[in-house]
Amino acid sequence: MITRRRFVAATALAPITAFAQRPGKLPVVAYVFGPVPSSVMAGPEPASPHVRAFVRRLRELGWEDGRNVVIERHGAENRRERAQAILADLAARSVAVIYAAATAGGGLVATDALRATRTIPIVFAGSSDPVSDGLVTSLGRPGGNATGVTISAGREIVGKQLELLKEIAPGAKRVAYLDPMSGNTRFILQSGARIGLTLIHVEVERAEHYDAAFATAIKARADAMLVGAFAVHLVNPSRTVEFAARHRLPAIFAFPEMVEAGGLASYSIDFLDLNRRAAEYVNRILRGAKPADMPVEQPTKFELIVNLKAARALEIAIPQSVLLRADRVIE
Repeated sequence: MITRRRFVAATALAPITAFAQRPGKLPVVAYVFGPVPSSVMAGPEPASPHVRAFVRRLRELGWEDGRNVVIERHGAENRRERAQAILADLAARSVAVIYAAATAGGGLVATDALRATRTIPIVFAGSSDPVSDGLVTSLGRPGGNATGVTISAGREIVGKQLELLKEIAPGAKRVAYLDPMSGNTRFILQSGARIGLTLIHVEVERAEHYDAAFATAIKARADAMLVGAFAVHLVNPSRTVEFAARHRLPAIFAFPEMVEAGGLASYSIDFLDLNRRAAEYVNRILRGAKPADMPVEQPTKFELIVNLKAARALEIAIPQSVLLRADRVIE
């Protein structure tokens, strides 16, 4: 019997699940990406580089969408209730694998996926602490239906971002740090102090917080900016990039997409590599492996990107030592 709740959920999800309505009994891999709309995830070569890396790696491993697997793509547009509705639908349909994709918000998607199902294999790439988040019993022996790649590179990565900022803009003294309050905030503020930078923590959790955050940064006389690895920044990349350009603030970002959108520089985990590694987990599960027996891995690749066009606009000369270390330079 279809309850009213099930009927409403199915109706609300009709545009989302339409992608999956194909003939045959192919296994369904559901890629759930918290920050983006589904429109950038579609097709054999998706607009989203994250999805593209995942789809390409699965193809290399022998899984081609529409031939021997169905790869559903669900963007939650940074709305947790939408992600939860998507996951409830996937659980009801007993898909083969759920992938909670590689972003700073991936941990929440994985947590909600576990609430939706304790039987469908879940691959995550987004939790900074899978044990504390309740996703796995231990990194070596996950023990349940979830496994994947953590985004935890240690709190020290922020120290490296600040060192890079000081190297690029040695005159900077007061840095506006945009991110939500977290258990790492105090450590990050202390990291700045250790290298002679005063960090002004400006809380941003949702898009509507940006205007007040920018006003706080101006009032505090910030002369540089650090934008952390939180999903709201990925959803709204132009907000901080345009603010930094308008007020001539050298800025370091935690997402490469923000440098591609015109930001000055980023130093981060290689999120595309995390998506490729997640595809390898999915491949093993499709071939019979169990998440409980698949150890959680940690990031091994990092990426430094510099935007010379943004540097010229800010009249900043990027040191040769930075350019030589850069994995990618945008002209």
